[in-house]
Amino acid sequence: MDSKGLGALIELPFSANSQSVVWRTAEFVSEKQLKNTVLWKLFAEQFKKHPDAQNGGWRGEYWGKMMSGGCFVWRITKDAELYASLKDSIVDLLDSAEPDGRISSYPRNNEFIKWDIWCRKYVLLGLEYFYEICTDDELKHRIIKAACAHMDYIMQKVGSGEGKTDILETSVVWGAINSCSILEPTVKLYSLTGEKKYLDYARYMIGTGGTNLGNLFDLALKDEIPPFKYPVVKAYEVMSFFEGLGEYYKVTGEKKYLCAVLNFTDAVLKTDFTIIGGCGCTHELFDNSSCTQANDTVGVMQETCVAVTVSKLLFKAYCFTGKPEYAAAIETSYYNDILGSVNFAGNDRLDLDPVFKGDYSWSTDFVKKIGGFMFDSYSPLYKSSRNRKTGGYQKMEGGTAYGCCACIGSAGTAVLPLSAVMLTKDGKSIAVSQYSDGKFEYLLPTGDTIIITEKTDYPYSEAVNITFVIPKRCGIEKIYLRIPSYSNSKISFADNTFLAQAGSFFEISLNFAEPDKDGTKTLSVKMRFDLTAKLSMLGNKASIKKGCIVMAADCRNSDINCVVSKKIVSDKPAAFDFPARLSRDITFDNGTTVRLTDYASAGSDWVTAERKITAWFDT
Repeated sequence: MDSKGLGALIELPFSANSQSVVWRTAEFVSEKQLKNTVLWKLFAEQFKKHPDAQNGGWRGEYWGKMMSGGCFVWRITKDAELYASLKDSIVDLLDSAEPDGRISSYPRNNEFIKWDIWCRKYVLLGLEYFYEICTDDELKHRIIKAACAHMDYIMQKVGSGEGKTDILETSVVWGAINSCSILEPTVKLYSLTGEKKYLDYARYMIGTGGTNLGNLFDLALKDEIPPFKYPVVKAYEVMSFFEGLGEYYKVTGEKKYLCAVLNFTDAVLKTDFTIIGGCGCTHELFDNSSCTQANDTVGVMQETCVAVTVSKLLFKAYCFTGKPEYAAAIETSYYNDILGSVNFAGNDRLDLDPVFKGDYSWSTDFVKKIGGFMFDSYSPLYKSSRNRKTGGYQKMEGGTAYGCCACIGSAGTAVLPLSAVMLTKDGKSIAVSQYSDGKFEYLLPTGDTIIITEKTDYPYSEAVNITFVIPKRCGIEKIYLRIPSYSNSKISFADNTFLAQAGSFFEISLNFAEPDKDGTKTLSVKMRFDLTAKLSMLGNKASIKKGCIVMAADCRNSDINCVVSKKIVSDKPAAFDFPARLSRDITFDNGTTVRLTDYASAGSDWVTAERKITAWFDT
């Protein structure tokens, strides 16, 4: 297959048994954050105390962000304790609803300003995502009733009718794009209920163009200027609006909305997608990051909220089209930006650069209680450090505080495994786009179960061995395997070896599989990728990648100020003084040898300022 893709794909519900970095990360985040009752109670409390109008804050987003991530992660782990934690917090949230359905962190006498609708958006998303995994019919009924009442209250007050406030007037922030991003859960509510009024309200929001500074839908549809030249360049919120447009296309089938979403997504990949899969190198803004990412900066860049949202947007685009380039971008973002943001060290030393020190005021007791933040907020690229600032920082009662990126990070850890194996819309083919060690059981709509066993340390090594067990009469005729864009690949099965083209899907007919006595077909496939270290140039800077992994220097073992040349002559295994997933000594033809680790491991102990790292090198 070429990059035109497979067409529309649908998700397969699955269970996994694995020790790969993907699954261990999901379990780690679940144990260290998503089962933390202190956090859940604290976040739900904001809807009872209504503190956000005091400073135009966004504390009300925390609960819904973490609930969304919790539901995503549960779909991977199927952890009963995690489900119980999510369920308890759902009930706590439902108890916070006022008699008329209002759930807000803003008081009634000062609502629909600044970030109020944005926060209500996340309440609605959190309810909807848990509804989709909920196994309790009585609770499901209560959730959907509360979600409708929550949205109905908003629609009574905000809209185009007489006596209502136009949604573009509900925020003075970024042209009200934050308010209009409630488009996504509004359409999802229509999908869950079939109530036409929600679809009508979604159409009203699309008609506004998403912002009072210009029509983002029209701009994407015309595809004449890149996102960094849009009238609003707040990356996270703009992408959230286009996630909503994607949902609208799903329920209406109107091609112009798909065209706008794909045009926008492609433009982001072209002009604002960095080597590690982040966006926005001027703190959280689209800024032509593809070109500006190697610049020296004293501030922060590549917000984790943005990295998570671009991954979710890419997932939608992949589901719509089956194009391998979207899956490849998800892979890049996961193994570099998102994995690098996880606080695996559990370091409570929240040291800071002096310029940002004023952002923190929490007590040591609180830090111990929450175990530190689970996710970093910003990802450096050139001679800088992690843990420089907490994005979306807000103080809460009892000397507590939290941040937006720490809440949404868990959702980012789930996108890659959720997109790993999918079914073509006609139900006749399986598409494998991500590779991870383990045994996975995929439940087909027919009730049959596909078993896929993978033996691999990919992407840190080149070999992937996969065995497919396909049940009889399930309708599956073909398997498609994604070949990474960086490597032609050797594919071996049924005594045949083929060379597969980089950046494509390789097609295998199940006629090659051997049927068992009961008709079940088994097919074993060996894949070998080329992980030769490759150098890319941007101006007078160079970056090094091995496959999808960006290599970085960490000052603990490397000279981050070293000057490299434009040709690699040697790539050998190396040993680091700290845990690293991939460690290499790279030698250049100017005689420079630099010890590099995978980007996600660089600076991973979070000792700020002392732990400078770099993924771009002077030449």
